Amino acid sequence: MYHFNILYFDGKLSVTHQAILHLKPDHWIIQFTDQDSIEQIVRWEIDGIERDLGFNSLYIFRYGDFPKQTIECKDENLLVALKELYPGKPFFSKQINFLLSQNTTIITGLACALVGFIALAYFYILPWFAETVAENIPVSIETQMGETMYDNIITQYHKNDSLTRSVNDFVKEINFKTDYPVEVTVVKEDQMNAFALPGGHIVVFDKLLSKMKTKEELAALLAHEVAHVHYRHSLKSIFRSLSGYLLISLIFNDVNGIAAVLADNSNMLLNLSYSRKLEQDADEKAVEILQVNNLSLKGFADLFTLLKSESNDSKTLNLLSTHPLTDNRIKYAKDAAFHQRVVRNNDKLEEKWREIADQFK
Repeated sequence: MYHFNILYFDGKLSVTHQAILHLKPDHWIIQFTDQDSIEQIVRWEIDGIERDLGFNSLYIFRYGDFPKQTIECKDENLLVALKELYPGKPFFSKQINFLLSQNTTIITGLACALVGFIALAYFYILPWFAETVAENIPVSIETQMGETMYDNIITQYHKNDSLTRSVNDFVKEINFKTDYPVEVTVVKEDQMNAFALPGGHIVVFDKLLSKMKTKEELAALLAHEVAHVHYRHSLKSIFRSLSGYLLISLIFNDVNGIAAVLADNSNMLLNLSYSRKLEQDADEKAVEILQVNNLSLKGFADLFTLLKSESNDSKTLNLLSTHPLTDNRIKYAKDAAFHQRVVRNNDKLEEKWREIADQFK
């Protein structure tokens, strides 16, 4: 038996009719008595029938041009009958809800696809978005964020004011080819380390300074760290790590919230490990800076050699872990030095270097 009790709407009047639906091989018959007690017969062709999605316990079908006719049925046997009579009919096969209710494989597949999309978004799309945001933040805002992070970090160290003044005098004699305001802080630490903050702050440990022999080594170190600032490597890395928090702050246009998140996580700067690509970019920028200033690139190779020679010192590992020192990087520095053609002595820079070196005697 393929007869079902339904409600029928003709689409023209707001009158509901109690009706009987008769399922035929190629059409449906809707039989009801109208308000004038006249029996009516309505025919629906199978190919023109559409099922309304979004209902689990109420089955709604529509037919015809606007305004469409509609029938409603609560009898679950209707779906069973439809499946038996019209297994290949378009209106039946396209019913996503019906399929979902019948096929657990589809449900499982869709669930896996959703989980996969969420994982893709979390591990790739969101970090990419965060890095893109970091790349497009105005320098003034980046500098403000860097100041906040610097204020939070520097309280952990004992600042060497004399060396800080001398190194910043040294900095003024070098064209770093960047619009960022470079500001160096030297701190007293029995480790060989240096790191750059967003916006222009660079922190150098005095242990590393004490091991240097020439102004070119210091210039190379600063040029490398300035390159990280110039390319926003630290800002991008932090944004990638904190992309979830930062996205929420951006959605609510909460710039102060972003600054607060960065400040709370500023210690991440101490343990940042850049990729080989980023280190290569920083090395190439550093070579460019040294060449523009006619400083010997041998200092760059000497700096790497110094770090390599101290690599057995566990305290040096901190710097090497934040700046992975590969043999290829050392070779790159030596090759660059070998092919350098123009080197000029800079007496003023040498004087500033002597002021620094003398403080370790």
